[in-house]
Amino acid sequence: MRRALTWRTCWTLLLLALAPLQRAEGAAANGATGADPGPASLPADPAAPNELYLEVSVNAESTGLILRFTQAGKRLRSSVANLQQLGLDPARLVAPGQTEVALDAIPGLSYDYDAARQSISLQVADDLRAPYRISARTPAQAPPAQVTPGAVLNYEAYAELGQSRRAAIFNDLRYFNDSGVFSNTGTLNLGAGQRQYMRFDTFWSHANPETLQTWQVGDLISSSLSWSRAVRIGGVQWRKNFQLRPDLLTFPVASVDGTALVPSSLSLYVNGVQQYAASVPSGPFVLNQVAGINGAGQATLITRDALGRSVTTVLPLYVDTRLLASGLSDYSFEAGAVRRDYGRRLFGYDARPVASASARHGVSDSVTLEGHAELAAGLYQAGAGALLRLGQAGVLNGTLSASAGRSRGAQVGAGYQYLGPRFSVDAQSVRASAGFGDLASRDGSPVVRAADRFTVSLPLPAGSSISTSYISYRTAGAPPSKIATAGYSATLFHGLFFNASLFQDLRQREKRGFYFGLSMAFDNNLAISVNSSRQNGQSGRSVSAQRAADFGGGFGWNMQAGTAGGNAYRQAQLEYLGNEGRVSARVQGGDAGNASSLGAAGALVLMDGHVEAARQVGNGFALVSTGGVPDIPVLHENRQIGMTGRDGYLLVPNLNPYGNNQISIATEDLAVDARVPVININVVPQQLAGVLAAFPIERYSAATVIVQDAQGKPLATGLPVLHVQSGKQTVVGFDGIVFVDDLLEQNQLQVGEGDNACTVRFAYVRPVAGGLPVIGPLRCSAGAARGH
Repeated sequence: MRRALTWRTCWTLLLLALAPLQRAEGAAANGATGADPGPASLPADPAAPNELYLEVSVNAESTGLILRFTQAGKRLRSSVANLQQLGLDPARLVAPGQTEVALDAIPGLSYDYDAARQSISLQVADDLRAPYRISARTPAQAPPAQVTPGAVLNYEAYAELGQSRRAAIFNDLRYFNDSGVFSNTGTLNLGAGQRQYMRFDTFWSHANPETLQTWQVGDLISSSLSWSRAVRIGGVQWRKNFQLRPDLLTFPVASVDGTALVPSSLSLYVNGVQQYAASVPSGPFVLNQVAGINGAGQATLITRDALGRSVTTVLPLYVDTRLLASGLSDYSFEAGAVRRDYGRRLFGYDARPVASASARHGVSDSVTLEGHAELAAGLYQAGAGALLRLGQAGVLNGTLSASAGRSRGAQVGAGYQYLGPRFSVDAQSVRASAGFGDLASRDGSPVVRAADRFTVSLPLPAGSSISTSYISYRTAGAPPSKIATAGYSATLFHGLFFNASLFQDLRQREKRGFYFGLSMAFDNNLAISVNSSRQNGQSGRSVSAQRAADFGGGFGWNMQAGTAGGNAYRQAQLEYLGNEGRVSARVQGGDAGNASSLGAAGALVLMDGHVEAARQVGNGFALVSTGGVPDIPVLHENRQIGMTGRDGYLLVPNLNPYGNNQISIATEDLAVDARVPVININVVPQQLAGVLAAFPIERYSAATVIVQDAQGKPLATGLPVLHVQSGKQTVVGFDGIVFVDDLLEQNQLQVGEGDNACTVRFAYVRPVAGGLPVIGPLRCSAGAARGH
């Protein structure tokens, strides 16, 4: 009886506790359906908003969020921060700038409030939602470029044997450190009573990848645009240098958008080739950085949900790499003295100063503005131009320049270009008045008074194409020329490539010619070619076969025979490519006589206190160091380039400056006592400079120690072992075997713990031939633990 009374009492108390909640839920339900709520559900002040915390779903998809809403009468309001958290774009809401907005006042948004479940379901139009943004091109930006102070001398020597007996040695000397690069190039000519050194360019340059700016002092080439001309100057240049960021796309890239009804997988195809795949949530999305084409193309977007239902969207694209992306600018300024007689005089600089500047700016993804100016004594020249993309129909360009001073005149140019999958058109025309001048004309190079170019190319099936062009050219002091050309190229079968071309001078009918050739490349670096030509009444033909040296080094050869200008010739060349450079020998024979020559090309690099003979280096390189260990294979982008020499060094030439370059070493053949903390390094060199890639290869100071108890039996497996000198701990293995690292000349091991601990002392000598020695068996003294 007492037990029944206890349960009845509890049930009564529970009903009394739930009654207020039931009345509140009933009142909320009545309010949601439009019925008059009961007095108990109303706040004390009818004008006061009712605060609600509701579970939210958007377009029938649960968000997993519980957010705060306010109810005033029959209307629900939400904060703009809530709506932004749900993926709505605040800029597209009604009454921008407010912190709270009524849901039924937003066009394109409706809702269903379920008071019983304390939830709200929003139906949102795509126009209100902030699109999910992804990028089809996400290259990893390279780490900051590094430089190891040093110097490099690129050289190329050529010597003719026989009666002429002359030689030439080209050199490219550089010194580089954190402040920049100093470079000097020139050629030493020897033979026939001649001993002359000709300097080409000498300059110092400094680049800042963070600001994309480059300073150069010394010999340089002035900036120019497609409608202006450059000159050689000795002076200073300050310019924007996009080469400092190889991952940066400077031209406008396409963006495509779409909508996914439910979470789906997304695939992007450009001209039928898959470029990107990802997953997208429900709602609108924007796919940026769609690259991989130049000219007109077609993007195909395919979204596929979990049930396999797919939606395909086809969008046209047009990309022109000559344009600058919106907001992007390019510029260059230089001042100094014009250099004359380049290649004939060491120091041929004009005494009068000059200056020039070029600039480009992307006003939008469809409009790029250009400007160029030149200043010299008695010459003032300036011009402007623009490139305008006509949607999917190509790009128009126009320029206008004027000069004043001693050369008064104007130059105007216009052009159109369309690159498409079915045909391509390129048309350009330039006209200049008789008085127009620029820095190049002031230096003796005449201005082109009229130039026209019109080219049409048509891709054909099976990888073939045909093109035709018309070129007209007129300049002061030279007869005008008008030339028409036509060409055809095709890949026939098994890699056999055929190309043919012909030309006709429309002013001098007797000047015409043709050329055709066949070539084929094989998998073992072997290539053969046959060609025939005729120009201005003279015929020529040749047949050649060559095998290039392997990337990792080896022999290569070339043989060629034919006729040129009515004279027969034959030649053969043998070359060897090694870690230290390239050497070659050539013999020639024919109607004009016989000749032979020798050549050598390579580099000497001073870095890390070491001089390394290597192949010629390019804009960036790395010196690999393996800590003095020789004969270690070195790989560049998973291709073996060579093996370290007897000092443990190898130079890796021709790396991408300011870009990622993977350098690694192969460790399969290292001795068992070798320790290699790093086997792969991402090398990012600076322009014209080198960096040290260190792979420290160390040797273990380790041994296998066999430990026994006082009766000569192996100690128990699993006993703790402490190497007293290093503090490292290990355990006893089977048969009393203990592996111990970081050994010194004298070592002590403590085996076991407490009263059962024992001690082992032994000496260690590193084996001369390498390997891990076995020491023992040794007796563990002072209370050794018993084995099983």
